[in-house]
Amino acid sequence: MRTILAGLALTFAMAAGGAQAQALDDPEANVVEALVVSAKLPGPAWWRISDGDTTVYVLGTPGVLPKDLAWDRSVLDRRLEGAFAVLTPPSWQAGVTDLPALLKLRKGMKDDGDWARGAPALSARTQRAWAATHSKDPDGWRDWKPVMIAMQLGGKATRQAGLQTAEPMKTVRDLARKHRVKVRPGAVHKAMPMLKTIVRQHSQEAGLTCLSETLDAVEAGAGPYRAAAQGWAQGRVKAAMAAPRSTERCELLLPGVADARRQSIDDEVEALAGLLKTPGHAVALYPIRGLVAEDGVLEKLRARGITVRTPGDG
Repeated sequence: MRTILAGLALTFAMAAGGAQAQALDDPEANVVEALVVSAKLPGPAWWRISDGDTTVYVLGTPGVLPKDLAWDRSVLDRRLEGAFAVLTPPSWQAGVTDLPALLKLRKGMKDDGDWARGAPALSARTQRAWAATHSKDPDGWRDWKPVMIAMQLGGKATRQAGLQTAEPMKTVRDLARKHRVKVRPGAVHKAMPMLKTIVRQHSQEAGLTCLSETLDAVEAGAGPYRAAAQGWAQGRVKAAMAAPRSTERCELLLPGVADARRQSIDDEVEALAGLLKTPGHAVALYPIRGLVAEDGVLEKLRARGITVRTPGDG
């Protein structure tokens, strides 16, 4: 699971505007401009952290990539050669034994549709978007709370637009297997406490704003995401971060998610610092904005005295 909400949507799937703006607690709102540097080498941008005898090459990853996107893998392939590890982002996981609890949580996302009568403009937008993405069940959204509608709409629209969240992780894993390099996450957390908090404690106001944000992205179409993905593939970091942040804003409205984002950053910092204890070189992946954010991964590593080089260093 790359994000808390992505995990929530995934586990629910396995088991089976009138909104007011809210201030966000956004750990990645601001970036360190000195770290937002385009790549000299071909392909996506890489940062490097190092000490005397170890170098870790860190690939910043996007939220989604088009299925048909071609990107230069030569630097990735070269850096995997002889690497002692591949570090993927921290994950929140649910297991088979959690299935009964997941089913119960899914039921907790059911709704009688009262919110729609109080937000006619938002419900009209929802009807149009749902009918476009769920043609066999055009009124199915009425059975769910707004935040669940947002997740289902966002997921379906993403797939229909030919976008995917599995990349570039899948490609990295495939190439790591080819090079016989072990892949492991920066940390693993149990998903159920977070999922229970989100389902049981999120407010209707947050759900409505989340739905509005998701509809904004769905109505805008895939163009902005494709443009950002192209920037990512060409190593243009600023362009890569220009994709809409509707999903992130939606997540950050929900209880506990901002703290989980901070925990992920701290987990990654510890994991990367741990890699520096082994001589040689390794490869790591982390969402690009979390890398270059103020008080993000790279800034925290620099504060420890660890050398950080940008993509402009080659």
